[in-house]
Amino acid sequence: MSSFERYYFGVILRPSPTFAALVRDDHRLRYGFMAIGLNIVLYTLVYIFLTAGAGAPSSFTPWLAIPKESYYFYNRFLLAPSMLLAWIASAGVAQLLSKPFGGKAEFEDMLSLFGFAVSVACLASLLHDLPDSFLGAVGLIDLKEYEVALNSPTIWRVILLTLYSLSVLWFFLLYIKAVKVAQQISRGPAMLVGSVSYILYQVVFLIFNR
Repeated sequence: MSSFERYYFGVILRPSPTFAALVRDDHRLRYGFMAIGLNIVLYTLVYIFLTAGAGAPSSFTPWLAIPKESYYFYNRFLLAPSMLLAWIASAGVAQLLSKPFGGKAEFEDMLSLFGFAVSVACLASLLHDLPDSFLGAVGLIDLKEYEVALNSPTIWRVILLTLYSLSVLWFFLLYIKAVKVAQQISRGPAMLVGSVSYILYQVVFLIFNR
């Protein structure tokens, strides 16, 4: 496997020692960009499939002035910049908040580790989003009816909530571990900084994708 693949699977299986090795790698920032880029590509595919399958949200109205019928079409273009902005903002906040606790990392360290944290944590939600949107794009399921099922008391909703909950928990875990390893601070401050940074990531991302 390439170095990137080793780091990627390492974050899945053994995040703390993998983060420790990654932060010492001279190519860490490039790998971080590759990790976040992989996530952008996969989720852009999700929105391409949703657009091709004529999907539309049924349970909410977009905050931006976007018609529901065109929501996924425009999200294909909003996803990449909003994910990059959320990634950079959360890394910056982690860097700043860690300093009072004696944080030792550079900004590039947090960018690299958070790139992998975002990409790996999203695997759980992609396990639902990517195959289901593809099935809609090829006409095997009706995406509008499926959207209604996801917001009704069905087994599909249970699966969705389970995978999304796993993604959120994985996000918190990886963000906290990334801060602890990179900044070399104790567990309590790492939990605080990692949690605040992850929440900021989701807030920034939600502003552009809701």
